[in-house]
Amino acid sequence: MSSPTSSPSRLPLWLWPHTLSLEAPLVAIVWTLAVSRVNDLQVMPGVLPGLALIVWLIYILDRILDTVGVSHRTLSPRHRFYRRHRLLLLMLLVPAILATVIWLALWVVPVGLLWQVITLSIPILLYLVFYSGIGSPRLRQFVLQLGSLLVLFVLQMLPLESGIKLGLSAAVVCLHFCALAWRWHERVPDLFRKEIAAGLLFALGCTTWTRFSALGDAGLAGYAEMLLLAVLFTSNLHLITLRELPASRLANPWPHLLGSGFIALTLITLSLLGYLPEKTASLAFAVLFGLSLLAYQWQRRHTQSAELYRVLADLALLIPAALLLLVLW
Repeated sequence: MSSPTSSPSRLPLWLWPHTLSLEAPLVAIVWTLAVSRVNDLQVMPGVLPGLALIVWLIYILDRILDTVGVSHRTLSPRHRFYRRHRLLLLMLLVPAILATVIWLALWVVPVGLLWQVITLSIPILLYLVFYSGIGSPRLRQFVLQLGSLLVLFVLQMLPLESGIKLGLSAAVVCLHFCALAWRWHERVPDLFRKEIAAGLLFALGCTTWTRFSALGDAGLAGYAEMLLLAVLFTSNLHLITLRELPASRLANPWPHLLGSGFIALTLITLSLLGYLPEKTASLAFAVLFGLSLLAYQWQRRHTQSAELYRVLADLALLIPAALLLLVLW
């Protein structure tokens, strides 16, 4: 669909999954399976449905909040859909998703994984406040204070030595007062771009199961896996953002893509030299292939509508993970 002002009722069938934000949970599931397979892990029941629902919930809330205070004419078809149905979504779908996630967390998945999810909820909350339409300086300051208290609470509940807890708590308190003194909470969206924050969060979510399975001993390989996924997801979001900018504000995406490719090639080299496990190389090759698909897609952007470009860019994330699963099956 080339016209951004078309009515949602006239959307083609192929665009509905994207409009409903269903592609994000699918990407999260496939990459979680791929990373687990690379690490020879079986994903226990409840993990994938819980991850998919959490990702879907974040996207729903993000889409709704993005429409706050924005003119209807400037909204994309997917945002107009969420604006039109936001009351229904907030009153029925969001509570249903939350109830299901809570049930999975309390009665299906292990307690240790629950704590990982709770810890991850802190940056998710910060993301929604700092990068949504409701983000005002006063609200950001309140969330900063609430988030600091929540971080301190989680630190006390984690199975760490008392000295480590004390040191981390002191660091959190120090960072909190520095943020208030220099008003960092007002400049976060400018200093830390939205697509970088979203890419890192997505990578954290897709590697949560492997980090839990490693029992805190994932080592350098675990950080390498998370970095690789963050590079791919951030590149996807970066190119989508650039595609929707006016021609006068269009930036050159190739430094970002080349830098991302360099990171993947560096990790492949370290793996081949024995500094990282061989499994890191297979994941890095998949990410490198995904980056190549995104680069090819960018070259063809002028032949596609903005919505078609988004769908194909997300497909470029799915294909490498699916191929990796087939190769390792």
